[in-house]
Amino acid sequence: MSEEHCQNPWKEGCKSVDIELYIVYKGRKLPICRKCWKEIVEKDIQW
Repeated sequence: MSEEHCQNPWKEGCKSVDIELYIVYKGRKLPICRKCWKEIVEKDIQW
């Protein structure tokens, strides 16, 4: 059984399993880890 890992579209390669929330990006529901979410909210990103 594999654990779900972060799929941050702006930081490919993150394999953290500490999922904070999910975002919908380009029609896909993506899990985002705590660390990446903290980085995303500090940037001016729109999706």
